[in-house]
This record gives sequence, C-alpha cells and structure tokens, in this order.
Amino acid sequence: MRDLPTPTPAGFEHLSVPELTCLALAWDAMLAGTIPIGAVVTDEAGQIIGAGRNAVFGEPAEGSLSGSHLAHAEINAMLWLPKGLPYSGCRLVTSLEPCQMCTGAIRLATIGALTYLGADPVMGTAWALDSARYVGHRPVSVTGPADGPAGQLAAAMPLAFTLARSPAGGFAKAARERAPDLTGAADALIAAGLFGLAASAVPWPEAAAELLAAVS
Repeated sequence: MRDLPTPTPAGFEHLSVPELTCLALAWDAMLAGTIPIGAVVTDEAGQIIGAGRNAVFGEPAEGSLSGSHLAHAEINAMLWLPKGLPYSGCRLVTSLEPCQMCTGAIRLATIGALTYLGADPVMGTAWALDSARYVGHRPVSVTGPADGPAGQLAAAMPLAFTLARSPAGGFAKAARERAPDLTGAADALIAAGLFGLAASAVPWPEAAAELLAAVS
C-alpha cells in the first residue's frame, strides 16, 4: 500500500486521506508513463483496504493488472479487496470519474459508495449508478466531482496526458467540444511543465504546488 505523502501538499488540506492518496497514486502513474489516475477502496471505518493506479501504459504496477486496456486504477484498487467480506459498506474513491467499465465493476463488486474528485467529460459514467434499472435493489451512493482547484487538477492531469499523446484523436476533439474550460486547464498544465516534472521524478508534494497554481 502506498504511504501518504508528508507533508500534505499546500492547497489540499481540505481533502480526506483517501482523496489525498488517490492524487498521490495518480502522480505515481504519471511518473510510470501512464494515465495519471489513482483509486482506493475504504472500509466502513474509512480505512484504506485496497489501492491502485492506472497501468495501461508505461511501467507495470506491482501486484496489479498492467499493460492492458483493462488496467484502470479502479480495477486495480478493487483487486486488493479481501475475500469473503461484505462490500456494501465500502467506498471506492478515485481521482477521476469512472468510465463505463469501472462503473460496472463497482456495481458488480457490490461496493456501496463512490467518491470521485475530477469529472471526465468524455468517458465519465458515474451517472449510470443513479439509474434505477442499473442499480436495482443495491443502491450506490455517488459523490463528486469535487469543487475547486483540487477537483480541476484531478480532472486536468489525465486529460493533459491524453491531449499530449493524441492531440488530434477523437477523445481530444470530444473533450475540447464538451469541456473547453477543462481542456484549457489541461493545456495550462502542459505549458507549466507537467511532463518535465514527471521526467525529473519530482516528488508529489512539490509537483502538486506547481500544478495546482497552473489550474487555479
């Protein structure tokens, strides 16, 4: 399990320990050369019992699914769930709104709550958990996106990664049409040296301050 960075990055003091851990895991993913998204699962007491980062690209994540389009942060966090426990009291916390695959996995794992920091204007599917047909007799409580710069940064980091990787791709075009403010924040992160900070392996508390300033 990843240790929480010390000290807490400036500007993030209002976030919970699980939310802070998600952002730190997202930065780990960025350093590894993949989409910067992190996720954890907490038990009823709010203790982290599973954690994962995106591992679709870049260096493999130890003990996690890697090198696959299925290697999303939420999936990797849920892989650590202890066997035999009821999960209805658990909460999945993620730095970015889950896609359709991860939303379905949350529901099928019988996890009872979801919190996400950043909105995904293209692939985000948290709304599906509010569907009576989809939820059935096991409702899932949904919280997100987070207000303020922290939520903006959580959404803009993975978007910046994708915009830089495939600037003329369908995802980039859809994002610019649907969320010009968010893509503007992603462009600001790139201009502020997001990839240079990652290439230099700058620790998250230091990188966070510069990146937060870029989207504030």
